[in-house]
Amino acid sequence: MSSRNSTILSFCTLVLPWFTAPFLGKNVFRRFTSVAIVTNVIWSILSVFANKKRWWKADPFILKNVPIDIPFVAGMYFITILWVFKLTFGNFIRYFALNAVIDFLLAFPVVKFYDQVGAFKLRKMSSTLFYMIVLSLAIIIYVYQCTMERVMNWMKGKRVHPVMGEVSD
Repeated sequence: MSSRNSTILSFCTLVLPWFTAPFLGKNVFRRFTSVAIVTNVIWSILSVFANKKRWWKADPFILKNVPIDIPFVAGMYFITILWVFKLTFGNFIRYFALNAVIDFLLAFPVVKFYDQVGAFKLRKMSSTLFYMIVLSLAIIIYVYQCTMERVMNWMKGKRVHPVMGEVSD
């Protein structure tokens, strides 16, 4: 599956998104890095499972023996999560709508393009199922971030209970 074009695309997938990182701001990194890391851990576990089940095949160009698409996870996916949370967190409808569009683009035209280049190929999984998995993950990580926000506020003494919400005096 490896080719020169695949290697170039994988390298760009890893490096180019990081050029937008300075525009996110330091507070965004502090606030949303944990959700990006958790998402990437979930995605990495899913990738290992998907490789065993032959759902898809990625050509990561680095660490060839690792069944995780590291350029995607550490580059485009990580930075996209930070941007989406920066732009939409606090408004679930906007968050879900933006994720629906981005995940649709990923599951259909982007996957098709990566397949043509030889960097990623869906095998025993349809683009629709891939889309549903990625969109479901978006809901899970939003709940995770809401929980983290409540816990952090509770710890800072803002009297917001991690489960029950605001506590009246």
